[in-house]
Amino acid sequence: MIANEKAAQGVSSTPAASKIHYMCIVASAAINDKTFTALQAKFALLGHALNRSHSADDGRCTFIVARWGQALYFTQLNDVAALLTQIGGPNA
Repeated sequence: MIANEKAAQGVSSTPAASKIHYMCIVASAAINDKTFTALQAKFALLGHALNRSHSADDGRCTFIVARWGQALYFTQLNDVAALLTQIGGPNA
């Protein structure tokens, strides 16, 4: 094994790297109701429905944006806000 491969293998298995990976999941699940309701209203003005679903097993939050029987699923609130900006949402 090359020295770079050993170093890369050690980096991915460190506890600090795994903590960084899970911080984003917790942050998206911990948004408050006021922020979510504001985003939901902005999507509603454009004819889209925004919902969220919490996983019972690990507490992750999934955001669902639906229109005309089609749905997009997101795990990060930043991605939901980016979609709102992309479709021309008000004050996005």
